[in-house]
Amino acid sequence: MGANRTRGAVAAARGAGDGRRNLILVVAVAVIAAAVIGGVVVTHARADVPQAGGTYATTVQQDGTVVAGSANAKATLDVYEDFLCPYCKHNLEDPYGKDMTKAIAAGSLRVDYHVLDLLDNETTPAGYSLRAGNAALAAAKAGRFAEFHAALYEQQPTEGQAGYTDDQLVDIGRKAGITSQQFADEVKAGAFDAEIRGQTDKARDSVNFKGTPTVLSGDNQVDISKAGWLSQLTKA
Repeated sequence: MGANRTRGAVAAARGAGDGRRNLILVVAVAVIAAAVIGGVVVTHARADVPQAGGTYATTVQQDGTVVAGSANAKATLDVYEDFLCPYCKHNLEDPYGKDMTKAIAAGSLRVDYHVLDLLDNETTPAGYSLRAGNAALAAAKAGRFAEFHAALYEQQPTEGQAGYTDDQLVDIGRKAGITSQQFADEVKAGAFDAEIRGQTDKARDSVNFKGTPTVLSGDNQVDISKAGWLSQLTKA
């Protein structure tokens, strides 16, 4: 609509007499300027709004649990992960991550993700597990947890080396579809650091937690080395 208004103002100026043309040209310039400024304002406003339209819906509970999927799903799992954990990548995410994502999106699976910083001292410098976990919760709040979660495991740093910086995590988020300034601010501020540490402390105190990854169905440990475990749960 702004573009049509601009074109109309310019066309009117071209068809008028000299005196009237000058006046209309002034008006046309004002309309164009307003349209440009308005576009900038709208773009900035949209950038500050968390992005919707991700693969599946997520909510971040007060304790930092990321709830992915519908409460009416056939199966509910509790998944405990650390983004630096190689076993999380090789034993869970690489073989089953895409199928879990599809099941969550289809409404047959709900996953309560507990993001931990157990390996926070295993990078040089230390701190990557916490930074990545905080960024993942910020991504969940922005509606792009599935995309960001997958990206971090696909590009997982190696233990002992440097993990991603805050700026790099923000860039990974942008490539995953997160354009809000709020996401960048939360990543750089460590907005969910306390929640990640709380999740880690709670996991350590739980008799059901067996390290990362731990996958629970209720209080029962899921044997993710057993072929077909996911389909058995979602089709039950």
